Amino acid sequence: MKSNIFLTLTLLIFPCITYAQKKSFHPAATISADSAKKSIVELLDELGKKHPGFYRYTDKASFNHYIDSSLATIQGPQDQLSFYHKLKPLIARIRCMHTGLSLSENYRNYLDKTANMLPLDLFFIGERAYITGNYSGNPDLSLGTEVLSINGKTTAEIKKIMFENISSDGFNETLKYQMINNRFAGSYRSIVEVNHQFKVVLASGSGKKDLILNAVRNEAIPVPEVMDLKNKPRLDLTYNEDAAILRIHSFGETDIKEGRQNFKKFIRKAFEELQNKQIKNLVIDLRNNTGGTDVNAAYLCSYLMNKPYRYWDRIEVTEPFALSIKGSAKMVYGKPIKKDSVYLWQKSRLSSEFDFFEPQQPQANPYQGKVYVLINGTCLSSCADLAAVLQYNKRATFIGEETGGAYQGNNSGLIPDTKVSFDINVNVPLLKYINAVDQTKNYGHGTYPDLPYARTINDILEKKDPEMEIALKTIREK
Repeated sequence: MKSNIFLTLTLLIFPCITYAQKKSFHPAATISADSAKKSIVELLDELGKKHPGFYRYTDKASFNHYIDSSLATIQGPQDQLSFYHKLKPLIARIRCMHTGLSLSENYRNYLDKTANMLPLDLFFIGERAYITGNYSGNPDLSLGTEVLSINGKTTAEIKKIMFENISSDGFNETLKYQMINNRFAGSYRSIVEVNHQFKVVLASGSGKKDLILNAVRNEAIPVPEVMDLKNKPRLDLTYNEDAAILRIHSFGETDIKEGRQNFKKFIRKAFEELQNKQIKNLVIDLRNNTGGTDVNAAYLCSYLMNKPYRYWDRIEVTEPFALSIKGSAKMVYGKPIKKDSVYLWQKSRLSSEFDFFEPQQPQANPYQGKVYVLINGTCLSSCADLAAVLQYNKRATFIGEETGGAYQGNNSGLIPDTKVSFDINVNVPLLKYINAVDQTKNYGHGTYPDLPYARTINDILEKKDPEMEIALKTIREK
């Protein structure tokens, strides 16, 4: 039923641009410059009306100027990749991590059939990049070597291009670094260029060294270990002499079920165990937790708070979307209510997904000890909401780097897809979440760590865990 409701919502919201008649796939097919501009204008016009966070971080006049400047660069026929490259920075300018853009499935499959991936993993620190993975078969490429340029573009130029095209909440950059550091070759191919050979300039002593690298296929570049959940439990509780360590790799109900775990059952038993063992210090590792089911994140929060609290302040939607909730959609979600100049989303009739803007109560026996939370740029969505609420209520000490998800809240909830030219897919969040935190704090950024740490290239190569070391050292010294 959920997918049918999403289809209904999508047809109501994007009647002009959704589910266009599909044509046979040709990778070299083009559309005229006028058609490309029209497609972009139609999409952005609809998003401007119905995306609740479209102007959350960029005022309308500035956004319109940026759109006009971008459209002026479209001078001739556009194939799918060139059109995608025109649209992607416009989508990124919305500054919303949940507003995504992806090439058509056919085009992605087409790219994966040939060797067009740079055979390296790179780790960026500022504008400098270092090799952390070598899949070229060339033994002259030592891990830790600095890369100065690729195909004539300096690493500073490459980083700038990538950052302008990667969507993140507000002005956050830690997510963008995580995106390019976790699997650089994929980001490079989709954002910078598709090529079959790469001239790589390396730092060598006091000079430079040029190498020509042949591309590899997509499957030659492994999924980064930190993002691969296939062979690890999503939820894990361990102990050492200093503290209990609770690792939560995901709040997503589907992810957790795939790992053959039950979130509420695990958390309930974990905190009963912490109480029975009288554990005074708890380290919660939320790094690389991209979020998921709000119910699970809010449930964990209830074990960490020791007095009544607020989780979300409210959920807002745009007027056009509010007025589109009718028929079967109204039966499921309920009609948004107008208050002053905004429309407020209401609780769902069939689930508890939207319940957390009401006052919350802690569990009957919440955890009373000290809490230390490890965070990084891939703490997103519901994970970032949890971090913000815990920090606002002074319930934990945060260690690591700024969360990728925004402190004030995000745009997410219902996220139907729409298609534009070439069957390029756009993900459109329809709900604007306002966390129950100080809305003037950390504007356009995530939750900042109390004990910040920026990883070094040696940390990566030696597979160190400095954030965990800082947490345990802090506990020992208390």
